[in-house]
Amino acid sequence: MKSLFTKIVVVLIFLISGSSTLMAQDKITMLNGEKREGKVVSVKDNAVKFVYKGETLEYEFKKSEINKIEFASGRTEVVNNAVPSAGISTSTAEDRKGKIAVLPYSFITNESSLDPEAMGQQLQTDTYNSVRANTTSLQFQDPITTNSLLAKQGLTHANLNTKTPKEMAELLGVEFVVYGIANVTNKGTSTYGSGSTTYNGKATDNKDAKKETAKVSGTSYSSNNATVLTNYDTKIDLSFYNDKGTSIYSQSRQAFGSGADAYHATINYLIKRCPFGTKAKN
Repeated sequence: MKSLFTKIVVVLIFLISGSSTLMAQDKITMLNGEKREGKVVSVKDNAVKFVYKGETLEYEFKKSEINKIEFASGRTEVVNNAVPSAGISTSTAEDRKGKIAVLPYSFITNESSLDPEAMGQQLQTDTYNSVRANTTSLQFQDPITTNSLLAKQGLTHANLNTKTPKEMAELLGVEFVVYGIANVTNKGTSTYGSGSTTYNGKATDNKDAKKETAKVSGTSYSSNNATVLTNYDTKIDLSFYNDKGTSIYSQSRQAFGSGADAYHATINYLIKRCPFGTKAKN
């Protein structure tokens, strides 16, 4: 009887252990501190496929945004070391007064040759230069300083929206934060041609009942040299927030022209008409 009881206890322990293993979930901790629980389907060179607990839809997370994976087996894999938190800026409202920072843009495009992150930083720099040239009464935080402060908080181009405008202003130690969205769509190409050919010949003319023949020459134009231009449709959205989280300026504008750099003039136009701009309405 004692032997039978022992066997029953062993079986129950085995079943409970097996059940716990089946119920255990994989856990992913992101660099921004978010935790996700479910099942890791696969780990690739640059991404991790994941299914949330209680769901069937597969998601893919970039490895560059993951801190660590805790597998149900008990094994932990560190993907990227967590960035030590530098804490939210302790600057006072007085310290931040009159200072402004421009964030990297959110860049949306159907053009595969354009890198959204690189273009986001390029437009950030262009906007910073425009703010310096076309506004008054502001102190400017350069993009290198801004991006360094963001990196220390584990904030990347992909997760800037995890902070509110108020939190972002306090983190950067500025009174005003500029957000930008650029939507650049490749609308196809246009072909332009030009060229020339010369000709020589004779022409007959009737003059005073007599036929006269004269040599004639000239130039005719044909399309034997073609230039192909890519046409872009560009829209810029620009928003200014203060350190209280209040939107003080928000405007959108379709760019004039169809070149890839049509956004330059559009950014200048919007900056000049912001509350601090040289063409601001009183």
